[in-house]
Amino acid sequence: MTARVIYFGSDDCHRIMVLRSAGYTVEECSSLVQLRASLATGEPADAVMTSDNGGVSPHEAAAAVREHFFLPVILFRNTNMAYEDSKFDLVVQCLTPPEVWLSDVDALIERSRAGLRHAGSPA
Repeated sequence: MTARVIYFGSDDCHRIMVLRSAGYTVEECSSLVQLRASLATGEPADAVMTSDNGGVSPHEAAAAVREHFFLPVILFRNTNMAYEDSKFDLVVQCLTPPEVWLSDVDALIERSRAGLRHAGSPA
Protein backbone atom coordinates (compact mmCIF):
# COMPACT_ATOMS: atom_id res chain seq x y z
CA MET A 1 0.00 0.00 0.00
CA THR A 2 1.42 3.37 -1.02
CA ALA A 3 1.80 5.92 1.73
CA ARG A 4 0.25 9.35 1.27
CA VAL A 5 1.86 12.21 3.12
CA ILE A 6 1.19 15.91 3.34
CA TYR A 7 4.24 18.14 3.22
CA PHE A 8 3.54 21.49 4.85
CA GLY A 9 5.77 24.49 4.25
CA SER A 10 8.98 25.13 2.42
CA ASP A 11 10.93 22.28 0.81
CA ASP A 12 14.37 23.79 0.34
CA CYS A 13 16.12 20.43 0.79
CA HIS A 14 14.25 18.59 -2.01
CA ARG A 15 12.58 16.15 0.39
CA ILE A 16 9.41 16.01 -1.69
CA MET A 17 11.40 14.75 -4.68
CA VAL A 18 13.08 12.14 -2.46
CA LEU A 19 9.72 11.03 -1.06
CA ARG A 20 8.16 10.73 -4.50
CA SER A 21 11.13 8.79 -5.86
CA ALA A 22 10.71 6.40 -2.91
CA GLY A 23 7.08 5.77 -3.93
CA TYR A 24 5.24 8.16 -1.62
CA THR A 25 2.27 10.18 -2.78
CA VAL A 26 2.96 13.72 -1.59
CA GLU A 27 0.50 16.59 -1.34
CA GLU A 28 2.05 20.00 -0.84
CA CYS A 29 0.47 22.67 1.38
CA SER A 30 1.83 26.14 1.96
CA SER A 31 -0.69 27.56 4.45
CA LEU A 32 -2.61 26.39 7.49
CA VAL A 33 -5.84 26.90 5.54
CA GLN A 34 -4.59 24.55 2.80
CA LEU A 35 -3.39 22.05 5.40
CA ARG A 36 -6.74 21.95 7.18
CA ALA A 37 -8.60 21.66 3.86
CA SER A 38 -6.34 18.85 2.71
CA LEU A 39 -6.87 16.95 5.94
CA ALA A 40 -10.63 17.48 5.90
CA THR A 41 -11.46 16.88 2.25
CA GLY A 42 -8.57 14.94 0.80
CA GLU A 43 -7.77 11.27 0.80
CA PRO A 44 -6.67 9.82 4.14
CA ALA A 45 -3.06 10.72 4.90
CA ASP A 46 -0.49 8.55 6.65
CA ALA A 47 1.58 11.43 8.03
CA VAL A 48 2.14 15.17 7.93
CA MET A 49 5.63 16.55 7.46
CA THR A 50 6.87 20.06 8.08
CA SER A 51 10.13 21.94 8.43
CA ASP A 52 11.14 24.74 10.72
CA ASN A 53 12.19 27.21 8.05
CA GLY A 54 8.78 28.29 6.76
CA GLY A 55 6.72 31.26 7.83
CA VAL A 56 4.49 29.20 10.16
CA SER A 57 5.68 27.64 13.38
CA PRO A 58 5.92 23.83 13.17
CA HIS A 59 3.96 23.72 16.44
CA GLU A 60 1.06 25.53 14.74
CA ALA A 61 1.09 22.93 11.98
CA ALA A 62 1.18 20.07 14.51
CA ALA A 63 -1.68 21.65 16.46
CA ALA A 64 -3.75 22.01 13.27
CA VAL A 65 -3.26 18.31 12.50
CA ARG A 66 -4.02 17.15 16.02
CA GLU A 67 -7.21 19.22 16.31
CA HIS A 68 -9.15 16.48 14.53
CA PHE A 69 -6.76 13.77 13.35
CA PHE A 70 -4.53 11.15 14.87
CA LEU A 71 -1.64 11.25 12.40
CA PRO A 72 2.10 11.18 12.90
CA VAL A 73 3.68 14.61 12.55
CA ILE A 74 7.29 14.72 11.39
CA LEU A 75 9.56 17.74 11.83
CA PHE A 76 12.56 18.29 9.57
CA ARG A 77 14.95 20.60 11.38
CA ASN A 78 16.71 23.16 9.21
CA THR A 79 17.44 25.81 11.82
CA ASN A 80 18.74 26.03 15.35
CA MET A 81 15.45 27.37 16.66
CA ALA A 82 14.24 25.78 19.88
CA TYR A 83 11.12 23.64 19.59
CA GLU A 84 9.57 21.18 21.97
CA ASP A 85 10.39 17.93 20.19
CA SER A 86 7.76 16.01 22.17
CA LYS A 87 5.09 17.69 20.01
CA PHE A 88 6.33 15.61 17.05
CA ASP A 89 6.38 11.88 16.42
CA LEU A 90 9.71 12.07 14.61
CA VAL A 91 12.33 14.81 14.47
CA VAL A 92 14.82 14.59 11.61
CA GLN A 93 17.98 16.58 12.23
CA CYS A 94 19.50 18.75 9.53
CA LEU A 95 21.88 16.87 7.19
CA THR A 96 20.44 13.44 8.03
CA PRO A 97 20.95 11.32 4.90
CA PRO A 98 17.74 10.52 2.97
CA GLU A 99 18.19 6.76 3.34
CA VAL A 100 18.20 7.19 7.13
CA TRP A 101 15.18 9.48 7.44
CA LEU A 102 13.22 7.51 4.81
CA SER A 103 13.74 4.36 6.86
CA ASP A 104 12.60 6.19 10.01
CA VAL A 105 9.52 7.57 8.22
CA ASP A 106 8.65 4.12 6.82
CA ALA A 107 8.88 2.59 10.30
CA LEU A 108 6.79 5.36 11.89
CA ILE A 109 4.03 5.03 9.29
CA GLU A 110 4.02 1.26 9.66
CA ARG A 111 3.71 1.55 13.49
CA SER A 112 0.93 4.12 13.06
CA ARG A 113 -0.98 1.89 10.64
CA ALA A 114 -0.57 -1.10 12.96
CA GLY A 115 -1.82 0.96 15.90
CA LEU A 116 -4.87 2.11 13.96
CA ARG A 117 -5.64 -1.48 12.93
CA HIS A 118 -5.29 -2.60 16.53
CA ALA A 119 -7.42 0.28 17.83
CA GLY A 120 -10.12 -0.54 15.30
CA SER A 121 -10.28 -4.25 16.12
CA PRO A 122 -13.15 -5.54 18.29
CA ALA A 123 -12.49 -5.98 22.02
